[in-house]
Amino acid sequence: MKSAQEITGAQSAVQAAPHSGARAAGVSGTARRPRNARGQGARLTEEIVSGALALIDRTGSEEAVTLRAVAREVGIAAPSIYAHFPDREAIIMAVVVRLFDELTAAIEQGVQSAGDDPADRLVGGCEGYVAYGLEHPARYGVLFSDRVRGSHGERRAARDYCEPVQLDPDGQPVLEFGTESFALLVRSIDDCVRAGVSASTDVVADATAVWVALHGAVALRTALPGFPWPDPDGFVRGLVLSLARLRA
Repeated sequence: MKSAQEITGAQSAVQAAPHSGARAAGVSGTARRPRNARGQGARLTEEIVSGALALIDRTGSEEAVTLRAVAREVGIAAPSIYAHFPDREAIIMAVVVRLFDELTAAIEQGVQSAGDDPADRLVGGCEGYVAYGLEHPARYGVLFSDRVRGSHGERRAARDYCEPVQLDPDGQPVLEFGTESFALLVRSIDDCVRAGVSASTDVVADATAVWVALHGAVALRTALPGFPWPDPDGFVRGLVLSLARLRA
């Protein structure tokens, strides 16, 4: 697994990065961006992550992310990247951190737009999750890809998820990635239990079931777009009402 220092480094490199698209493509191989003013290196770090995201959006795969390709996208010399990221994997991990922030923001927006009813807020957050995945299939795919490899070719992100997961004092899983997204789901189901509208006796287990269903909905809809899928919102609502044990 990646060390805590490596993960923290990737997170801090992009924590302040805006959730926006990368710089426009079309920078020639010889073009160079203006040199950052002293103290503005963090901006270049953000632009490197945005450049990697632009490649992923354009090609549909993180395989397009190489140091040279990112450098061309941003308009810098490839060796300049090493002052911000030690290798390609570090860039990918920084992308993953930013994308989980985007996913969390989509869930929060769904929750907040649903009003005050806890069941509606739970469903709204889940609808936000699915909407994000369907609207940004390439980005969503990176979050759970098994093709993110280390410098020696080993699988990293997917392998890390298969390591034993630690539990916090409340019995909730402590995940290296996606912690806030999953915590929102657990909290929403717990709010339903406290409001007396859910019969759940294990909110973590039921949140896990809902997460599996939401991920499956995104993955299958993306893989089989020609299938006669039902309306996403109505479909998600039915899944959540059942798996979160919401009372009619």
